[in-house]
Amino acid sequence: MLVLETDESILDVDRRTLYRAVRTHGCQEALEYRHFRAHEELLLVVPDAIAWCWQRGGQWKKRVRELVTDIRVV
Repeated sequence: MLVLETDESILDVDRRTLYRAVRTHGCQEALEYRHFRAHEELLLVVPDAIAWCWQRGGQWKKRVRELVTDIRVV
């Protein structure tokens, strides 16, 4: 199961994209995806916490450095 954090501003785009990709790759029987809010799936808060520490810098960034394996600038 793929769990995505709900973002109302892109929810429709997420659904259309996932629907198309799942059917293109023929995995509609194997892959289930759902949107949840962070309080509904607690593991969704982990990336936010790491990003906050990284952006904060200093000791916070040092604490999460080993958790960050790749950085992409967009």
